[in-house]
Amino acid sequence: MTEARYLRIGSEDIPLKVRRNAQAKRMTLRVDRTSGDIKVTTPKRISEKAVNQFLTAHMDWIANERAKLSLEPINDGMILPYLGEKRKLVFTGIAPRSVECLNEELQVGGPFDMAAGRLEKWFRAQAKEKLEVACRRYANQLEVSYGRISIGDMKSRWGSCSSSGTLRFNWRLVLAPPAVLDYVAAHEVSHLLEMNHSERFWAHVARCMPDFDKQRKWLKQDGGSLFNYQFG
Repeated sequence: MTEARYLRIGSEDIPLKVRRNAQAKRMTLRVDRTSGDIKVTTPKRISEKAVNQFLTAHMDWIANERAKLSLEPINDGMILPYLGEKRKLVFTGIAPRSVECLNEELQVGGPFDMAAGRLEKWFRAQAKEKLEVACRRYANQLEVSYGRISIGDMKSRWGSCSSSGTLRFNWRLVLAPPAVLDYVAAHEVSHLLEMNHSERFWAHVARCMPDFDKQRKWLKQDGGSLFNYQFG
């Protein structure tokens, strides 16, 4: 069950969703990277007073996380990352209607008003291509098989593995350094053996990528910035 309300921070009323989950053992809190909305997950039988106390105790954290959100509309001439390297966007306004990575530039052809959408479509294709290669490599290494790979724009997850073997990834991984993309691929492929985060699961990840903790740390510290780019 999810309850929608507002949380007052300073002079602003921020949308708040409180989700009661019978499987939750403790309260968790996150700030949506796209909207800035606040989301709390709690055990099913926790009191309203406890929820409010939890929110009050984390007001500074919430304010700091929201302050980090600075959505940047995609525009000609801006700098954004691709494969972890900063690139300058160049909207040519002329044919061909394609995207090319040349030196330190990403050149997007075709009409200006369609350039941002064309760039996102290209990023998605690049992400799928690179993730297919990485997943195939790690699946062979762990001697497992998966169903299919799909690419989406999840708001709070980098990847997922379903019980049927479908692997789903966030296309924004293609903005991160290649090793980070590889880590998420190794992570989800390892779930084909262990649908949990047990010691055995992490041992499988380590077989694929011995220094995975370094890439995991990058996602925690810098991954949020990849959601700041607004294509729509």
